[in-house]
Amino acid sequence: MAHAIRSSLILNSWKEIASYMGRGVRTVQRWERELCLPVHRIGNGKRSPVYALVPQLKFWLTTTATHAVAVPALHNGAPPRLEPTTLEQTQIKNSMIELSRQLIAESQNLVRAVAQASSRQQRRAEILQKRILEMQSRIR
Repeated sequence: MAHAIRSSLILNSWKEIASYMGRGVRTVQRWERELCLPVHRIGNGKRSPVYALVPQLKFWLTTTATHAVAVPALHNGAPPRLEPTTLEQTQIKNSMIELSRQLIAESQNLVRAVAQASSRQQRRAEILQKRILEMQSRIR
């Protein structure tokens, strides 16, 4: 039973990923290349087998796909430019690095806050346990 549940959360080929996304194989391959669709490779080559985790795809769809995957409008009948310039690539890279730094700092703060809250909860639980034991000893 657990194996069936686990395997339903993993898509093991471009065909399965495309079917799950309701798109063609070439479309999801382009999304991986251009929009960072979370697809994992087994091995190092471009032709290595791929797999995707359904929760990661769902998250990607809700956070990325709603605005980035929309079909681009044609301008004067010509397709839009898909390749960013070197300056744009540098700006994107820098903003992604800055965002990563901010997310790491926020993650560290959250970990610290959770650890402190956990410690406080542990102390409160110990105090409550002592009070319960005191009350039980009074009743007996």
